[in-house]
This record gives sequence, C-alpha cells and structure tokens, in this order.
Amino acid sequence: MDIRTQSALLASIIGLALGVSMLLRPGRPRVLTLYSVFTLTVAGYYLSLFFHSIFPAHDYPWVSRIALGSTVLVVSLVPGAAVAFFLEFLGVSKGTHLVGRRLALLSAVLGLTVAVTPLADKAWARVAMGVWVLGALFTSVSLLVHRVRTTESRIEQFRLAYLAIGAGAAVLFSGLDYLSRYDIPFPTLGPVFATLYLFFLAQTLLRLRLMDLHELLGKIASQTVLAIILAAVFTVLTAWVDENTSLFVFNTVVAAFVILILLDPLRTKVEEMVVRIFFRERFALLGTLGVLRVRMTAVIEISELARLVLDALHETGRVTHASVYLMAEDRPGYRLLDSRGPLPVPLLDTAAARGVLFAVASGQKAVLLENVERRISVMRVQAVEGKRFRDELKRLNDTRAALLQMKAGISVPLMSNDRVIGFLNLWDERVPEAYASDEIALILEVSERMATVLENSKLYEKIRERDRLAALGEMAAGLAHEIRNPLGAIKGAAQCLDPKRLGGEDGEFLDVIVEEVNRLNGVVTAFLDYSRPLKQSFGPTDLNEVVTRTMRLIQNDMPTTAELAVELDLRLPRADGDAEQLKQVLINLVQNAVQAMGSQKGCITVRTEKPERFGDFRSAGGVEFVEVRVTDNGPGIPADQQPHIFVPFFTTKQKGTGLGLAICQRIVKNHGGTISVQSRVGEGTSFIIRLPALPPEVTEGALPEGTPAPPTRPSQSLAVPEELREPAPAVTKPPEPRTKRDKRRRAS
Repeated sequence: MDIRTQSALLASIIGLALGVSMLLRPGRPRVLTLYSVFTLTVAGYYLSLFFHSIFPAHDYPWVSRIALGSTVLVVSLVPGAAVAFFLEFLGVSKGTHLVGRRLALLSAVLGLTVAVTPLADKAWARVAMGVWVLGALFTSVSLLVHRVRTTESRIEQFRLAYLAIGAGAAVLFSGLDYLSRYDIPFPTLGPVFATLYLFFLAQTLLRLRLMDLHELLGKIASQTVLAIILAAVFTVLTAWVDENTSLFVFNTVVAAFVILILLDPLRTKVEEMVVRIFFRERFALLGTLGVLRVRMTAVIEISELARLVLDALHETGRVTHASVYLMAEDRPGYRLLDSRGPLPVPLLDTAAARGVLFAVASGQKAVLLENVERRISVMRVQAVEGKRFRDELKRLNDTRAALLQMKAGISVPLMSNDRVIGFLNLWDERVPEAYASDEIALILEVSERMATVLENSKLYEKIRERDRLAALGEMAAGLAHEIRNPLGAIKGAAQCLDPKRLGGEDGEFLDVIVEEVNRLNGVVTAFLDYSRPLKQSFGPTDLNEVVTRTMRLIQNDMPTTAELAVELDLRLPRADGDAEQLKQVLINLVQNAVQAMGSQKGCITVRTEKPERFGDFRSAGGVEFVEVRVTDNGPGIPADQQPHIFVPFFTTKQKGTGLGLAICQRIVKNHGGTISVQSRVGEGTSFIIRLPALPPEVTEGALPEGTPAPPTRPSQSLAVPEELREPAPAVTKPPEPRTKRDKRRRAS
C-alpha cells in the first residue's frame, strides 16, 4: 500500500468522523447538516478512491470498475454539496440557492453519465470531469472571496479570509494530486490539506471567536512539529533493524517508552516555541499572567495589588485599557480603584451594573463584550416578540452599557463568599477579539488570586483595626482617668464659687467654665465609647418596630420648625441585629438632621424599604437587603466633605466631637451592612443604612428575649405621625441642661 492509498484512507476516516459527529449533535442548525453532507461526500470520494487503489484492474476487474464508477459519481456530488453548504454558511439570498441546486443537479447528472457508461474508462473523460469539479469548487471559493470584500466587520473579514485561503489551498493541492495519477510527478498532499481544511471548517462553525481559531492554528502547528519529532525518534530506533523480528519488537518497545517519557515535556516546549515564534505578543501576555499568579501571593496591600496587576498587563502591549473596581463603602455600586489607559467611569452604580451582575449570577465566569454584541445582533435579526425576548435584550443592552462605561472588552468578577466584590477589566480596542481561550483561562486564575488577596487584605485590616482599637482603648482609659480628675476639681471649684451669687461678668465666666468642662467630659465619654469593643446582642429584629419606638423616644425633643415623617414598608423582612444599637444610630442621624436644618423649617423623613433584587450591589451572591433612609431637606453636605464625614474626629460643628457618624458606621458594619450618604448642597441629605435580611424561615420563628415584638397595628406613610406623639406634660418646668437630657436618654 503506497502513501497515496494510505492518505486516502486516512482522509476518508477523518471525514466520516467529522460528518457523523456533526449529525449526532442535538438541535443542530441547518448549516451543520449541510456541513455533514459536504464532509461525508468528500469522505466517500476518498473511500472509493482507496478501494480503487487496493483492487487493481488486472487482478479485480469488476471490483475495480465498480470502485472507479463510484469514485466518478461521488466526486461529481462534491461541488453541489460544497456550494449548498457555503451558500447557507454565508447567508446568501434564496435565489442564489436555486442556482446552486441547479448546479448540483447538473454535476450529478454528468457524473452519473460518466460513471455508468464506458466513458469512465476513458482518461480524457475523467480529466474533463475533474476539471469540472475543480471549477465548481473554485466557485465556492469565489463566494468566500466576494464576502471578504463586501463585509464591513473587520473580524469577519479575517475569519472569512482564513476560510478562503484554506479552501483555495485544499482545492489546488487536490487538483495537483488528481493530476499526479496520470504520471505527472507531484507529492500527494490533496488528502492532507482537504482533511485539515474540513477540521478547521468544523472548528469555525463551533467556535465563534477568531482568537480561538488563532489558538487552534497554533496547536495544529505545535502538534505537527511534535509529531515530526516523535516520528523521527521512532524511525531512528527502528529503521536500522532489517529482518530481525525480535530486535524490531524490542526496539519498538524502547521507542514507545522514549516517546512516553519525552511526550509531556517536549509538548510543553514545542507549544511554547511555536507561540513564541508565531504569536509574540500572546507569548508575552501568557508569560506575564503566569508570573502574576506567583507574585500576587506576596502582596497584602490592596493598592499595591492593583498597581502590580495593571502595570504588568499594560506593559505586555496586549492591553490598551485595564482597570480594577471594588465595592464602594459609602454608596451602592463599585468604585474605580486604579486604571491604565483612558480613564473609565469612576463609579459604576447598581443600576448600571445590574446587567453584569445578572450575567455573573447566571454562572458566567467572564463577561465578554464581543459575545454580548454578537448576541444582541442575532436577537435583532430574529426580531422575535414577547416579554422574555424584550427582557433578555434589555439585559444585554444593560450589560453592554456597563462594559463600555468600564472600558472593558472582558470583565472578570472578583468573587468572595459567593458575592461580587469587584471587577478586573481588560480591553484591547485595536481588535474586537483580543484574547484566546487559554489566555482567558489564565486571566480567570489571576482574578481568583486577586479575590483571595483582597479577602486576606480585609482580614489583615480587621486585625490592624482590632489592635489599633485595643491600643486606643488602653490609652483612652488612662487619659480619661487623668483628664477627668482635674476636670472634676475644676468643675467643683467653679460650682463652689456659685455663679448665681456672684452675678455679672464673673458669674458668666464661671458658667462658661462649667459648660466647657461638661463639653470636655462629653468628648472623653464619646472617645471611650468609640474605643471600647461593642457589646451586641443579635437576634431577628423588626426594623419597622425599631423605627417606631425610636421616633416615639425623640419626637418630644423635635423643634417646632422640624416636621417628622415616617414611611414604613409593611413587607419588610426582619434583619439580624441589635435593636438598641440600631436605635442609637437612628437617634444620632435624626439629631444630626435637626442640627443641620437649624432654625429653618424642614421635614425629616425616616423610611424603611426593601430594594429590588438587582438594585443592590451585593445581591449577585443571593443576599437580600433591607434599607432604612433618614432624609432631610436641609442645606446639604458639600461634595469635598462627604468622603470624610465617617472619619473619626472629623466635624464641621463648633462644639462637635466628630465621633457620632464614626460610631454609627462601626455599628452598621458590625451588623454586616453599610451606611452611605447622598447629598447635594441646597437640596438636602439622605443617610442610607443597608442591612442583610434574614430568610423567611428564620424571621417566622420564635424571637429571642429582648427582641421587639412586631407592631400590632401596621404604620404606613405618616406625614405627621399622630399615634407617635404623646401629650405634653401638664406641669411646666424649666428646661433641663443639655448634659442631663443626654444622660437620661442614654439611661433609657
């Protein structure tokens, strides 16, 4: 059996495997069915050619004649199958399909005429049939070339150009191989090129991404080089054995062991060499990603991590835009941590991020802009009606908008405890498809390492905060003792002088001394409260009841210029929290709102609500949240002050300690929630408290002791909550000093 016969058998076997594998795919589209017909026709041609070669005419005249007729007939069917497939693949108009069917019918009639008549034994008839078939196949190639010239998509031009070049090479070498059967010297390359092209065509149908085809070409090249090297090893170890069977078997076993030993390391080196030679930028990116996975293990600071990753990726030349987003602490959404290239949007709010979060919640490990845009174009062409179709199209448009805002060609979520804590975004704007599947796999590994480092960094920050608070507590205890002793002496001495008895300017000075001593004592008390660990008693808590009781507590202290409104969501689930500490947070926020409005008339609204599932930036992990909003229409907070309002000892009040909001933030964080501010100068301020909601099966169970019972009468929107107001005392008395009222409130 010569090389020509063996290559024909190999081409027929691979062609049959490709065609059958496509037919076995469930729910296959029409283009895959036509590909299977085309592939099986080519495989049938090579199979009949194989039988014609192994049954020569002088030994098997009838069998050889049947094989020859089958070869002529099957090869006449190839043009019709090829034209039908490429017309469907390119989406050509139905009128052209009719022309293709007529061409296929004419070719089949010519082939049948030659196959069943004595013309099959004539060399000129077979040559004419071969020319006809090659001409029809070049017609298919011309369809690809025409589409390359007319298509507007650059990436589609590259894809079709590969197919056109491959088809032209396969037809050309098949024609030269056909001529070699008539004593024209030329190596048999037709079956090899035809088989490779059919395989590449199948991958084009199954892989929509051009970069995956680049990767496939690289693997084909590396596997070819590897096969040649291993074949050379086998040949060297066995070719020198002449007719010694035992020695041949021994050397074959030795060659097999050598090949098995060399296979893995040699394959790695060959693939690396091929990528380095033919895909230089890709080799640099793969090397950078591999180094990053190792270097990130020694990083603990979040800012250093972002700088390391972004600098390394940007220097490869394969990334024009790179950015890292992390969950914002002060508002719902993701805030830009660092970036390279053109600056993306600094804050991606929850409304903009919901499309990406939905994709992550549905199981996507990476969101690619090219896939989203391709799906949008397909859905627009289909023009299907229905709510499900409209919802999916809206989600895709939201996802595309979010990716464009972040300037991301690929966005990889940073996951921690089944929730999205950030995004790693990369983009090469020079090409629509910038990263192959193996590169995306390494990017996913880098993102997993980044998420791990981020979690370790948070734990490290918690440990540092704990140590800092421990040291601060020790210092605070000593300072409080050392400060309060002289304060007590100063206050006692001032009170012994009796400011009322002195009167005049001296009495006013003594009042100032007592007042400032009391204020300084309050600062020391707040300092101690902030530095000591919180003692919390968690349990299922009804936030509506917490708001109701808190408003009852403070409504008598509200000035006449401030109106108090309460809006409660009756469907609000319970939260796991400490009712007393949440009450302290609400009191602080309402008092801040009262002080901000001053003597101006205004309204303070306390509202509870449950945001929709994808309205919150943590909901991708399946966690539901409840909200409490404290809103006023006061003067608002300037934008330059908003980032600092939760910093300890930062205050804009003349007599404030700057610890109230810091303590509120600490309490809310210990509940696993967040507190954020939304404010505009001249329009007012909203403080938003978000707490994780308990599942229904938890909230419906028995409540621990000390947890407020649910309200017996639900409260809805109360512009002026009459049921919260209590009658004023009948006996009037002078107002108590501010410090006494504070002590009474804390005691209550």
